[in-house]
Amino acid sequence: MSQPDPMQKAAQEWYRKGSEALKKENFPYAVECFGTAVKMQPDNVLYRQTRHGSLEKLYGGNGTGARMSSVRLVGIRGRIKKGRLKKDWPAIDAAAEEGLFFNPWDAQLFADVGAAAVERDAREVAKYAWSKAVKLDLTNSGYNRALGYVLRDCHEYVAARNCFKRVYESNPADAEARGMMNQLDAESVMHRGGYDAAETTRDVAAQQQTSVNAYDEDRKARKGPQAADAPGESDETDLRHAIRKDPGNVNNYLRLAEYYRDARQLLQALDMYEQVLKKTPNNKDVAEFKEDIELDILRDKLSDTTELYRKNPDKARLKEKAAKLKGQLITQEIKVLEPRIERHPQDMKMRFDLAERYRRTKQYEKSIPLYQQASVDSRLKEDALVWLGLCFVRTKKLSLGERQFSRALETINANDKAIPFKMAHYWLGRIAEKAERRDDAENHYTEILSVDYSYEDVQKRLETLQTNDEELQFDDDDSVE
Repeated sequence: MSQPDPMQKAAQEWYRKGSEALKKENFPYAVECFGTAVKMQPDNVLYRQTRHGSLEKLYGGNGTGARMSSVRLVGIRGRIKKGRLKKDWPAIDAAAEEGLFFNPWDAQLFADVGAAAVERDAREVAKYAWSKAVKLDLTNSGYNRALGYVLRDCHEYVAARNCFKRVYESNPADAEARGMMNQLDAESVMHRGGYDAAETTRDVAAQQQTSVNAYDEDRKARKGPQAADAPGESDETDLRHAIRKDPGNVNNYLRLAEYYRDARQLLQALDMYEQVLKKTPNNKDVAEFKEDIELDILRDKLSDTTELYRKNPDKARLKEKAAKLKGQLITQEIKVLEPRIERHPQDMKMRFDLAERYRRTKQYEKSIPLYQQASVDSRLKEDALVWLGLCFVRTKKLSLGERQFSRALETINANDKAIPFKMAHYWLGRIAEKAERRDDAENHYTEILSVDYSYEDVQKRLETLQTNDEELQFDDDDSVE
């Protein structure tokens, strides 16, 4: 098995240090710690949120940041401009974050982070950053338009439509905004796709809470029990008031359900969707979103049980319960995804996700056509080809597997996609061994050792190539997956 990402572990440690500093109101050190975590894990939204919240505390919530911040930002904005000309998105992201140190209320800097995140395909960061830009400058058509497209990619159609509505209201002659409002209506409300390849954990769930600002939550906790919120002070209160005022308007239920989901109040979100389905029982989009909530609840149960077992490894009952929940989750995911791929024939990510579930349950013949279809999407191609190759190996079609691994390696970068890179070379080496092509096998194993010297049994295989009498088997218990 490949080793855990040391950068991720280090980032978590810096985040822990920052959290401790924040509790002690040592805001400068908290900002430094969270900033280091962001540099190590730039796609972790929670790290960014907490850094920005700490910066707001550092400046006492003054809304303007450091003294003479506008002067200090001149050079940084120049670097961002140069980075944009060179299409150096990581450099733009780093410069914008540096600028936010001086003014965490600068809408343009959040827009720069969002634009770079879109180009880096960091969807959750893009959503968070553009949302911040819009919040700070609600009437800016450019910000609303950019956020609208990001939210649409996230299948958050109601929120995306609201963005384009603001653009249209500011300029009724904007045909693009009017067209997008109609298109989003047609694509229907509140469908959320996305089943990450990894098992959901509390940490992943925390990363996805892009609507929850760590600073705001900490401030609420310090204030303690409060009187009833005035209009505009609480989204939840306002939406509940809107529902009481117009109980037939399902959009208010949908918006409140979305609010609850972002806050990880899943049972409340589920209740809202059940109420909507009572009013509109044939609404397929809402039915899908309700299914997503139910899956999230099941994932949380699995995460909680797994964590309990980790703390109590002698409890066999917990181990059995975790295994049972894991089986229930993957069974339910398959049940949910199978009809969805028919309803969303152009969604290749959904096909990839279903293929993953079939593969994990050793239904390789069902996985193969789905991986083939998903491989036409440039964003999924390399991963799909590697897993497709493994499915061919599992079904004893070695020549077909070899072809997929070779195709994947034509474009895989070992730094960006280390796991599929090593997997492809490993299985090509195994196949070459079986075919007694020892030079080929040696080359593939050497490629792996150049980036991961402890990967699986590669060292042993390389050492014994000259006297290889082993009969290669491709059983389901091979660990490399």
